[in-house]
Formats: sequence, structure tokens, C-alpha cells
Amino acid sequence: MVNTEKQAGDHIDARCTRCKEITNHTIIAMVEEKPARVRCNTCGGDHNYRPPRKVKAAKTATTAAPKGPKAPRRNAADRLREALQEEWQETAGQADPGLTVPYNMERSFKLNDLVDHPVFGVGVVKALFKPNKVEILFACGTKALRCKL
Repeated sequence: MVNTEKQAGDHIDARCTRCKEITNHTIIAMVEEKPARVRCNTCGGDHNYRPPRKVKAAKTATTAAPKGPKAPRRNAADRLREALQEEWQETAGQADPGLTVPYNMERSFKLNDLVDHPVFGVGVVKALFKPNKVEILFACGTKALRCKL
């Protein structure tokens, strides 16, 4: 009769934690009738015995619903950007270009003034900060610029 039980010193296939794949191992220690510690014959690493994973049956195509492209998730920054864009459209976007004043650091501004900036375009003054800052809403977003108060 042939003894089929494994014992210390026998070879066994196991998942190696260092090689990250199933390799041939030598059993170092047994607990009852199961391998406890093994040594990888490829890399020489000692670790607990991890049996090879069983192959799962492939899912049938009828059980899985077809997936379409996911819509991108909108985060708070995107929602804020869209709200500011809408606000700019309502105020500065439809304003008469004749009512805008050219931006100059030496000029003083009031709330809701329309400002024409050489880089950012037309904007509307939303806030004044002492001693010398003004927050202007442009099409590209809000900018804090220097001014005279």
C-alpha cells in the first residue's frame, strides 16, 4: 500500500508570499495532518502554508447586465465652478461693454462694478477687502486683485 498522507520534507504546491505565485514548496512543519509552514523551493522563503486558490467557475453572460459608460461624478468644486459660471453669465456676461471700466491697480472700485481686465476679460466686483484688495468674478473664476480703496 502507498502512503498518500503528506509529512514534513515532502513537496507541495503553495502560494508563495514573496514570489506572489503558486510554486513548489517543501513542508517544514505539520499541525495534525495539514501543512503549517513551508519553504519555497524557488526563492527560499519560509512562510505559513497557503493552499493554491481554487478556480472559480466563469459567470454566464446572461446573469450580468450590460454596463454602459459611467457618468463622471461631479464633486463640490465642479458644482461651485458651474454656479460661479452661471452667476457670471447673469451679471457680467450680458452686460453692455460701454459700462465696463478698465482695470487699474490705482483705481478704486465699488460692489457690482463691471471691470474689463486685459487678461481675464470682463468681470464683476463681488467683494472688497481692506486695505487694498478686490474680489472680481470673471468667466474663468474669481480672482483677488490689488486696487486702491
